[in-house]
Amino acid sequence: MTLRLTSLVAAGLVAASISSPAQTYIVKDLGAVSGDLVSKGYGLNDPGQAAGTSSNPSGAIATLFSNGKAIPLGTLVPGDIAVATGINKTAEVVGYEPEYATGGDGVSHAFLYSNGTLHDIHSPSLFPQGTSATAINGSGVVVGQGDLSAANSFHVFLYSNGQMVDLGPPGSFQASPSAINDAGQIVGSYFTSSTDQGAFLYSNGKFTNLGAPAGTSTSAYAINGTGQIAGAIFFNNGNPAHAALYSNGVWTDLGGLAGASATHATGINNSGQIIATAYFPVKSYHPFIPGKHVACIVHNNSLVDLNKLISGNSGFTLTDSIAINNAGQILCDAKNSSGTERAVLLTLK
Repeated sequence: MTLRLTSLVAAGLVAASISSPAQTYIVKDLGAVSGDLVSKGYGLNDPGQAAGTSSNPSGAIATLFSNGKAIPLGTLVPGDIAVATGINKTAEVVGYEPEYATGGDGVSHAFLYSNGTLHDIHSPSLFPQGTSATAINGSGVVVGQGDLSAANSFHVFLYSNGQMVDLGPPGSFQASPSAINDAGQIVGSYFTSSTDQGAFLYSNGKFTNLGAPAGTSTSAYAINGTGQIAGAIFFNNGNPAHAALYSNGVWTDLGGLAGASATHATGINNSGQIIATAYFPVKSYHPFIPGKHVACIVHNNSLVDLNKLISGNSGFTLTDSIAINNAGQILCDAKNSSGTERAVLLTLK
């Protein structure tokens, strides 16, 4: 495998690298469950349905955003809170009820919402300290994190046809998946020792360390149907992290937004369109004032602030790019004119 830090020199490497006028988007507020004010997005499918949470702003509940409605998915234990993290093309939704929930056995339980019913898919025999589902593909295969008996030790799990399997990777102390595509390829990060850690690709039953260019480390956050991976490059010299693409065995530095302390590529579709979020430094610690987040897209080899590609009177400031589907729609978190956080969907004009 070749590892090198490179500029965007390969024609067609990223669809967004072709010089063209920037496209503009219509912003749609995905709303919140009746009585709630806040919503957050976590996953998006090709039909434009999203999964996430609705809250008031505390007491988050797992929510499906579909056809202009914010639909609560219920909970495994009455009165608990729940988070929906992923959705596939048939609107099956995955997520978890966290360990700090008000009911249950005190550990996190992964769930699958399918055919109108919420199913508990937690396996206490494999993961006695809890499970949380991360993503689901078009075949209904679920991936997530399973917590082992040892303190702070966790592995990647795969759930399919009613069975949960500990994927490891073997020998790892900590491993978490970020995404799965319809081919069953999984990306994420793992740690076995100070010299064996980083981003991984699981494909055809095998884990592959994706490596990193010299003087850096890497993380993988999303994968498309052709196996291209969106993530981030972290520089050992302390320079701000950059958004990155992994394709054909090579990590490509996509750059960072000016002034940001870190920029991560968070999504990629089958056309190679890449979205990212830029994170800015904390403004103040006393009192604490967090730095802003800015939603971005890679266009003409550069990161573009998505706020520049929406109407100035949309009523929203886009903060985080969450996911992009094959129709080019983008799920974002945003703040409305009142400063309230909402999940929104961007659609090309």
